[in-house]
Amino acid sequence: MVPSDTIRVSALLLAGGQGSRLGGRDKGLMPWQGRPIAAHLAAQSRKVAHELLISCNRNQAVYQQWADQLVGDDEPGFPGPLMGILAGLQACAGSHLLVLPCDLPWLDSALLELLRDQAQSQPGRPCLVRAGEQWQPLLTVIPKALLPALQTAWIEGQRSPLRWLLNQSHSVVQVPSGDSRLHNANTLADWSINC
Repeated sequence: MVPSDTIRVSALLLAGGQGSRLGGRDKGLMPWQGRPIAAHLAAQSRKVAHELLISCNRNQAVYQQWADQLVGDDEPGFPGPLMGILAGLQACAGSHLLVLPCDLPWLDSALLELLRDQAQSQPGRPCLVRAGEQWQPLLTVIPKALLPALQTAWIEGQRSPLRWLLNQSHSVVQVPSGDSRLHNANTLADWSINC
Protein backbone atom coordinates (compact mmCIF):
# COMPACT_ATOMS: atom_id res chain seq x y z
CA MET A 1 0.00 0.00 0.00
CA VAL A 2 1.23 3.49 -0.85
CA PRO A 3 2.05 5.47 2.31
CA SER A 4 0.33 8.74 3.15
CA ASP A 5 2.62 11.58 2.06
CA THR A 6 2.67 15.33 1.98
CA ILE A 7 2.62 14.97 -1.81
CA ARG A 8 0.33 12.76 -3.86
CA VAL A 9 2.15 10.95 -6.66
CA SER A 10 0.70 9.84 -9.97
CA ALA A 11 2.97 7.70 -12.14
CA LEU A 12 3.32 7.98 -15.90
CA LEU A 13 4.84 5.15 -17.92
CA LEU A 14 6.12 6.45 -21.25
CA ALA A 15 5.27 3.85 -23.89
CA GLY A 16 4.32 6.10 -26.79
CA GLY A 17 7.40 5.80 -28.98
CA GLN A 18 7.63 4.21 -32.40
CA GLY A 19 10.33 1.67 -31.42
CA SER A 20 12.59 2.61 -34.32
CA ARG A 21 15.64 0.89 -32.79
CA LEU A 22 13.54 -2.24 -32.28
CA GLY A 23 12.35 -2.51 -35.85
CA GLY A 24 9.05 -0.83 -35.04
CA ARG A 25 8.18 -3.11 -32.13
CA ASP A 26 6.24 -1.57 -29.25
CA LYS A 27 8.94 -1.27 -26.59
CA GLY A 28 6.47 -1.29 -23.71
CA LEU A 29 5.29 -4.75 -24.76
CA MET A 30 8.74 -6.32 -25.09
CA PRO A 31 8.95 -9.49 -22.99
CA TRP A 32 10.83 -9.25 -19.71
CA GLN A 33 11.06 -12.17 -17.27
CA GLY A 34 8.00 -13.81 -18.76
CA ARG A 35 5.70 -10.81 -19.09
CA PRO A 36 5.62 -7.47 -20.94
CA ILE A 37 7.95 -4.85 -19.50
CA ALA A 38 4.97 -2.52 -19.03
CA ALA A 39 3.45 -5.00 -16.57
CA HIS A 40 6.71 -5.18 -14.62
CA LEU A 41 7.14 -1.40 -14.46
CA ALA A 42 3.47 -0.88 -13.62
CA ALA A 43 3.90 -3.12 -10.57
CA GLN A 44 7.03 -1.21 -9.49
CA SER A 45 5.38 2.18 -9.88
CA ARG A 46 2.27 1.19 -7.94
CA LYS A 47 4.45 0.76 -4.85
CA VAL A 48 5.01 4.52 -4.73
CA ALA A 49 2.12 6.06 -6.69
CA HIS A 50 -1.61 6.43 -6.08
CA GLU A 51 -2.44 6.33 -9.78
CA LEU A 52 -0.86 4.93 -12.94
CA LEU A 53 -1.15 6.59 -16.33
CA ILE A 54 0.35 5.06 -19.46
CA SER A 55 1.28 7.20 -22.43
CA CYS A 56 0.74 5.07 -25.54
CA ASN A 57 -0.10 5.71 -29.17
CA ARG A 58 -0.98 2.12 -30.15
CA ASN A 59 -2.05 -1.15 -28.52
CA GLN A 60 -4.29 0.77 -26.12
CA ALA A 61 -6.44 -2.29 -25.40
CA VAL A 62 -3.37 -4.12 -24.11
CA TYR A 63 -2.03 -1.25 -22.02
CA GLN A 64 -5.43 -0.60 -20.45
CA GLN A 65 -5.10 -3.70 -18.23
CA TRP A 66 -2.28 -2.08 -16.23
CA ALA A 67 -3.36 1.58 -16.24
CA ASP A 68 -5.89 3.65 -14.38
CA GLN A 69 -5.90 5.95 -17.39
CA LEU A 70 -4.32 6.03 -20.84
CA VAL A 71 -3.03 9.23 -22.43
CA GLY A 72 -1.86 9.81 -25.97
CA ASP A 73 -0.13 12.47 -28.00
CA ASP A 74 -2.23 15.40 -29.15
CA GLU A 75 -0.10 15.73 -32.28
CA PRO A 76 0.53 13.09 -34.96
CA GLY A 77 3.85 11.57 -35.94
CA PHE A 78 5.29 10.50 -32.56
CA PRO A 79 6.33 14.00 -31.39
CA GLY A 80 8.47 12.65 -28.56
CA PRO A 81 8.51 12.06 -24.81
CA LEU A 82 7.99 15.67 -23.80
CA MET A 83 4.53 15.52 -25.40
CA GLY A 84 3.82 12.38 -23.35
CA ILE A 85 4.91 14.16 -20.18
CA LEU A 86 2.71 17.13 -21.06
CA ALA A 87 -0.30 14.83 -21.56
CA GLY A 88 0.48 13.08 -18.28
CA LEU A 89 0.65 16.34 -16.33
CA GLN A 90 -2.66 17.45 -17.84
CA ALA A 91 -4.37 14.19 -16.89
CA CYS A 92 -2.87 13.28 -13.52
CA ALA A 93 -4.88 13.54 -10.33
CA GLY A 94 -1.82 13.82 -8.10
CA SER A 95 0.20 16.82 -7.00
CA HIS A 96 3.30 15.31 -8.62
CA LEU A 97 3.96 13.16 -11.68
CA LEU A 98 6.53 10.37 -11.45
CA VAL A 99 7.72 9.78 -15.02
CA LEU A 100 9.41 6.55 -16.03
CA PRO A 101 10.39 5.20 -19.45
CA CYS A 102 9.57 1.68 -20.57
CA ASP A 103 13.19 0.83 -21.45
CA LEU A 104 14.56 0.39 -17.90
CA PRO A 105 13.89 -3.29 -17.16
CA TRP A 106 16.18 -3.33 -14.11
CA LEU A 107 14.49 -0.36 -12.46
CA ASP A 108 13.37 -1.17 -8.92
CA SER A 109 10.97 0.37 -6.46
CA ALA A 110 13.85 1.40 -4.15
CA LEU A 111 15.03 3.97 -6.70
CA LEU A 112 11.46 5.14 -7.25
CA GLU A 113 11.11 5.58 -3.48
CA LEU A 114 14.30 7.69 -3.42
CA LEU A 115 12.86 9.89 -6.15
CA ARG A 116 9.54 10.25 -4.36
CA ASP A 117 11.23 11.05 -1.03
CA GLN A 118 13.50 13.65 -2.63
CA ALA A 119 10.50 15.25 -4.35
CA GLN A 120 8.66 15.26 -1.04
CA SER A 121 11.55 17.12 0.61
CA GLN A 122 11.46 19.84 -2.08
CA PRO A 123 7.90 19.68 -3.38
CA GLY A 124 8.06 22.77 -5.60
CA ARG A 125 10.90 21.46 -7.75
CA PRO A 126 11.23 18.69 -10.30
CA CYS A 127 13.57 15.93 -9.19
CA LEU A 128 15.94 14.27 -11.67
CA VAL A 129 18.18 11.21 -11.54
CA ARG A 130 21.86 11.43 -12.45
CA ALA A 131 24.18 8.42 -12.68
CA GLY A 132 27.68 9.79 -12.33
CA GLU A 133 27.58 12.69 -14.79
CA GLN A 134 24.86 11.12 -16.98
CA TRP A 135 21.36 12.53 -16.62
CA GLN A 136 18.27 10.30 -16.87
CA PRO A 137 15.71 12.93 -17.90
CA LEU A 138 12.86 10.47 -18.45
CA LEU A 139 13.08 9.22 -14.86
CA THR A 140 11.87 12.21 -12.91
CA VAL A 141 9.22 13.63 -10.59
CA ILE A 142 7.54 16.83 -11.78
CA PRO A 143 5.18 18.99 -9.71
CA LYS A 144 1.83 19.44 -11.47
CA ALA A 145 2.16 23.15 -10.69
CA LEU A 146 4.75 23.30 -13.50
CA LEU A 147 2.15 22.38 -16.13
CA PRO A 148 1.68 25.99 -17.34
CA ALA A 149 5.46 26.42 -17.69
CA LEU A 150 5.70 23.23 -19.73
CA GLN A 151 2.74 24.23 -21.91
CA THR A 152 4.44 27.54 -22.65
CA ALA A 153 7.76 25.86 -23.41
CA TRP A 154 6.05 23.43 -25.80
CA ILE A 155 4.33 26.26 -27.66
CA GLU A 156 7.68 28.03 -27.92
CA GLY A 157 9.21 24.94 -29.55
CA GLN A 158 10.91 23.11 -26.69
CA ARG A 159 11.10 19.36 -27.36
CA SER A 160 13.90 18.21 -25.04
CA PRO A 161 12.82 16.94 -21.61
CA LEU A 162 16.34 17.40 -20.24
CA ARG A 163 16.74 20.99 -21.41
CA TRP A 164 13.34 21.92 -20.05
CA LEU A 165 13.93 20.23 -16.69
CA LEU A 166 17.38 21.74 -16.23
CA ASN A 167 15.91 25.19 -16.90
CA GLN A 168 13.70 24.72 -13.81
CA SER A 169 14.96 25.00 -10.26
CA HIS A 170 15.45 21.27 -9.63
CA SER A 171 16.77 18.72 -7.17
CA VAL A 172 18.80 15.60 -7.92
CA VAL A 173 18.95 11.97 -6.86
CA GLN A 174 22.58 11.02 -7.45
CA VAL A 175 23.47 7.36 -8.06
CA PRO A 176 26.81 5.83 -9.06
CA SER A 177 27.93 5.81 -12.66
CA GLY A 178 26.96 2.55 -14.35
CA ASP A 179 24.09 1.82 -11.93
CA SER A 180 22.53 -1.28 -13.53
CA ARG A 181 19.01 -0.10 -12.67
CA LEU A 182 19.43 2.59 -15.32
CA HIS A 183 20.56 0.35 -18.18
CA ASN A 184 18.53 1.35 -21.23
CA ALA A 185 17.30 -1.64 -23.25
CA ASN A 186 17.05 -0.06 -26.68
CA THR A 187 18.09 -2.88 -29.01
CA LEU A 188 16.82 -6.37 -29.69
CA ALA A 189 20.06 -7.72 -28.23
CA ASP A 190 19.36 -5.93 -24.92
CA TRP A 191 16.02 -7.69 -24.66
CA SER A 192 17.02 -11.12 -25.96
CA ILE A 193 19.88 -11.62 -23.50
CA ASN A 194 17.78 -10.60 -20.50
CA CYS A 195 14.39 -12.22 -21.17
